[in-house]
Amino acid sequence: MKKTIRIRGVISAVAAERKQAMAIEVIRPLDFRGFVAALTLIVVCLFFPATSPHAEDFLSAGEVAAIAAASGAAWWLSDQTVKYDTMRAPLIKGPLPLETSIQRFLGGQYKPGKRNFLDDHLGSAMTPIAAGTMLTAANLAWPRDDRGKETLQDFFLFFSGLAATKGVTGLAKGIFNRPRPYRTIPPSDVREQHGFSTDRTSFFSGHTSAAFFSAAYLNLRLRCIMRAEQSPGDYDDWRWAPPTVLFSWASLVGLSRIHAYKHYLSDVLVGALAGYLVAELFYSFVENGESLGSDSGGGQSLLTLRIPL
Repeated sequence: MKKTIRIRGVISAVAAERKQAMAIEVIRPLDFRGFVAALTLIVVCLFFPATSPHAEDFLSAGEVAAIAAASGAAWWLSDQTVKYDTMRAPLIKGPLPLETSIQRFLGGQYKPGKRNFLDDHLGSAMTPIAAGTMLTAANLAWPRDDRGKETLQDFFLFFSGLAATKGVTGLAKGIFNRPRPYRTIPPSDVREQHGFSTDRTSFFSGHTSAAFFSAAYLNLRLRCIMRAEQSPGDYDDWRWAPPTVLFSWASLVGLSRIHAYKHYLSDVLVGALAGYLVAELFYSFVENGESLGSDSGGGQSLLTLRIPL
């Protein structure tokens, strides 16, 4: 009898520990480190226009603060959304029609630990770092009087746009809570498990949204420089080169996520669209419409939004 009571006591204690651990896992405290980082970003960005050689032509301090605050807040909120409630039901529970066949066709046979050279945090950062470096180099090499202003403005808008892209992506991941393909498509005996905040963040692809944001923003800037420096005939002959190279690479990043069984085709397509639209939005936040224009005449991006401050 005592032995039975003792066993029941042990079972009850184990159950209580599991319940407590689950409670900790379900509702996590808010982490304000990201919010502090966002405030730091705002302070740094407010310093740029005040010290620019052409500060009078730069985005106003209010515009810089609004863009930086919105980007930083989106980033922080997305991180909290992904981590906050780890027991909620997914809004998208698995592959859409035909996605299982597409996944197996593009990704091949799944094996535990399947990876590729773009399948980590370095792979996610590779494209934005390369694009930011090329963007800065192109601005510094482009001979004009307002070189300092354009370089600072592009640097700020590019990396604020990246933060906003990460924010939009993270919010979608946290809201839709979609299991990754390696949790749904392979047979149950070879499925992997890495933790809730990793396994349930398939929709949509952060690697892809960052890659398409970087490609789209850099493409807009390079074609602007080509229009200014080349004759109309030369520009028409070579205008295809930047988007072909940049978007081909971004598409390869998206395919690598399908190959690694980290994302479905729909995750990649929506991520590409999100990154492209955020790039168009942030490229439209410019002071000089003549120098930051589109192909058709005097110079606005596809979006013509301005912050009314």
